[in-house]
This record gives sequence, structure tokens and C-alpha cells, in this order.
Amino acid sequence: MIYKIALVTPSTYSHRTAEETIALGYLASILRKQNHCVKIVDGWLRDLCSEEIISHICQSGKPQIVGMSCYYSNLNQAKELLGLMRQRIGGIPIICGGYGPTFHDLDFLNAGFTVAVRGEAEHIIMPLIDSLMFRKDLSSLPGISYIKNGLIVRTNRTEPIEDLDLLPFPARDEMNIVKIRRNPAHVCTSRGCTGHCSFCSIYAFTRDASKRSKWRQRSIQNIIDELRYLYENFGISCVKFVDDSFLEPPRDEKWVAKFSDRLSRYNIPFRFRTQVRADRLTESIVRNLKGAGWFATSIGIENFSSSALKRMGKSTSVEDNLKALGWLHKYGIYTQMGMILFDYQTTVEELEKNYHSLLKYDWVITKGIFTEMFAAKGTYYAQRLNRLGILSVDASQNYQYAIHDSTVRRVYRILKAWHKSHSYLYDWVIDSISAPKVLPDEGYAEIYSLCNKLMSCDVNFLGRILEHIKNVSERDDGRIISNAIFEHSAFYADIELSIKGAYEKYGLVYDGAPNPFLV
Repeated sequence: MIYKIALVTPSTYSHRTAEETIALGYLASILRKQNHCVKIVDGWLRDLCSEEIISHICQSGKPQIVGMSCYYSNLNQAKELLGLMRQRIGGIPIICGGYGPTFHDLDFLNAGFTVAVRGEAEHIIMPLIDSLMFRKDLSSLPGISYIKNGLIVRTNRTEPIEDLDLLPFPARDEMNIVKIRRNPAHVCTSRGCTGHCSFCSIYAFTRDASKRSKWRQRSIQNIIDELRYLYENFGISCVKFVDDSFLEPPRDEKWVAKFSDRLSRYNIPFRFRTQVRADRLTESIVRNLKGAGWFATSIGIENFSSSALKRMGKSTSVEDNLKALGWLHKYGIYTQMGMILFDYQTTVEELEKNYHSLLKYDWVITKGIFTEMFAAKGTYYAQRLNRLGILSVDASQNYQYAIHDSTVRRVYRILKAWHKSHSYLYDWVIDSISAPKVLPDEGYAEIYSLCNKLMSCDVNFLGRILEHIKNVSERDDGRIISNAIFEHSAFYADIELSIKGAYEKYGLVYDGAPNPFLV
């Protein structure tokens, strides 16, 4: 039987600009191989409201089943879209999947979804759809949650797909919108991560599912075949490798040399961005990837203190981090450094060490001087704090906790208030390199200089606060915040004018919202 299926993302309230959701593309390709009629509507990428998403879904008739990719942060938008679907389309099965339903399945089921898929969906999407359409028992299907007789049923997670070459290339229905927004195409060359960071949802996403490798990869030829497909069919030469960790064993110096050599044979001017771990880099790897088109990366440095890294469960050492940063700087890779300044046990000594290190590494791109470890559901960090009885839930359903050291709490409150005053501008400036956008060399250089100015201002303010807490009473904390914001108002106005000019020059649009996690 041929089904009419809609795959959608709801509109999303985010401080990041929209990017394509290739999860929908993978599912669409699998379903189309079975001759099903599939409509993709990426509501986030297209900046569509719920009404507009419904209109797009029903352009060629109402679907028989809908799949929705969700985060927990857009649960409210998912609820709104779900309600409209029930009104306009009727009581069809509506499936949800992604990180949100994996960790918060009951919230999504209570919102009205028929089934929540936990973990990867490609290998169960067809049997799940068949079972729903023919009203079969669902208990034999792995990795799903549903409500039966008023109680939640959770079937055991299944092993994730081991051979990623077996997956078809994702459908690229929304590629014209990707290009209009000057976004790179997303390409996934591997899945998972062998790290065990206590705060990481990626680790938690696969932890309970697999007894085999936590990280799986595609073959070099399979990757290059997709890159050639994107270039030859859509003119795409800038991609973002959306791997959780691009370099994991067995991807070593030999693999990188082979990948770079194979890619260079096609004489395609590719540029790509990655996400890497510091302990997986060598100078040879950085040099060869640079020659193949590597121009930007994010790297989870997190902290310049050994004690903090140990608490986080990081496999990297401070020495690993410093070596990696040195190589990235030497070869001119735009580097967005993941940084976690605060966690439950942060000390003043750790703050001092991070301040002096940030003074030295002032060329990196960051999301701002104020960063804290998020206690996401399902992570070891959240479980640990929960056992200590110090987790609470704020109005937006995020887990919150108080830092143990009272002096560190002072610094935390000051820096948070400071960052909130200009976080929207910070997100706007770094987006073109962290997303990234497709720009000429001079465009990246121009916007990178603004990132540097913001970083330098932030680090100087951190030093000022560390002196303040030693010499000034806590009752004066509010005054230093208000004074600093006033003193820097002209500086931030100049940055805003500059980023507006850059966006106009290069045809960019920033439609991110104020950071919803900065409450």
C-alpha cells in the first residue's frame, strides 16, 4: 500500500538562525524507496508559522500520517502545530522523534502525539508506519513510547544502524531555501561520539541503546559521492559536517590523508566546517584537512583547569587542549571554542586560571564569557545533581541549580547579568561563522574581527570582576553591573552598526531570538 506522508519541523524559538534538518531528508529517502508519497516541510528553515505549515502539508491533499522532528525547546510550538493538525486533518497518527522525544517522551505523548520514537528512526520508520496504519500491536517495535490504557509503554531501545553506507543520501527538497539563506548544506559522515562527558546529551542519546561502538562512520568513497552529488546537482561547495565528533578512531592521520587526497582528485573547491575533539588532533591532521578545504570548526575545550575537566568526565587534558588550539591557530582555522566556565563545584582558583588562559587565547570565537553547564535530562550531570537534591525546574522547564561556593555565585550572577545585556548581539555576530554562512574570504575576516572585539571586551570584564569580588562588598555588585553596561553602550552600538552593515553587504538575514536558555 502507498501512503501519503508529511515530515515536518515546527517553527522554533531559537537564538540560532535556522538550518536544514537532514533527519527529515534521511527518512524521506527511505520512505520514497518504498514508493510512498512524502512531503517535507521544514518549518524552522522556512520560518513558517503553524498555519503556514498546515497549508504546505495539505497543498496536494491531506496526509495519512505525519512525522515531526522536535527538540524539547520547541515543545510549545510542536503542541500548537499538533493541535491545528487535529483540527484540520483529523485523527491521523502523528509521530514525534529527535532529542526532545527521546529524553522527554511522556511530555510529548501527553501533548497528544501518537508515538514518540527514542533514538534513531530510519530502521523502524516503515514497520512503525505499517503498524499504525493497520492498527497493529506496537509492543514488538523497538525504541518507541506510547500510551496504552492510560499508562506509558516504553519498548527497549534497539541497536543503532552500524553500517551507515547502507543509508540512502538524504532527500534535499529544501535545498533552494538553504541556498537563499546562504547556509551550507549539512552532511553527516558519522554518528555518535566515544567521549563520556557528563553533561553531554549526545553520549546519553546512544548510551542506553548500543552495546557496540558508540561511534559509526561512512566510508570515504560514500562521503565523497554525496559531496559530488551536492556539487553537481545543486552547485554546493560549502558544507557543514554535522557529525557529533568528526575524528574518532579509526579516523587517524592515515585516514585524513586518504580522505584529503581522494577529495582533491575531483578538483572541487570544497569548504567545510566540523566539530572535533582536541585529543584527536595532530599537526598533520590539521594541515591535511586545511589543504582539503577545512576552514572552520567547533572544539570542546570547555575549561582550562584540570580539576574542572575531571569533573566533566572529559577525556582530554589541558595539555591536549593547548596543543590543539596552537595547531588550529597556526593553520588559520576559524575556531569556535566550547567553554563551560561554571558548574556546581566551580572554584575561584579555577575562574582565575580560565581568565589568564583566555587572555592568551583571545583569538578564538566564543558564545560569550558567561557559560554554564546545562543539566540536561538523561545526562550523568543531571542525575548526579538530582541525587544531591539540588536540582529545580524553572518556568521554561529547564533544570536549575545553585553553585556551591558563595563567592563564585557572586561572579556567576554578575557575569550573567552582564551577558544578558548584550547576548542577542553576541549570538548575531558569531552566527555567520558558527553556523556558518556561505561568505567570501573577506566576509569571514570582517565578521571574525567583530568576534575578536567582543571576546576581548568580555575577558577584560571578567578580570575586572575577579578584582571586584576581592575588594568590594557584595552590596555594590548591582552598581558595577549597571555602570559597566552604561560604559560599554557606545561600544556595543558600534558593533551592532558594523554587523548590520556586514549583513547588508553579504545578503544575510539574522532572525534568531534572544537566548531562551539565558533566564
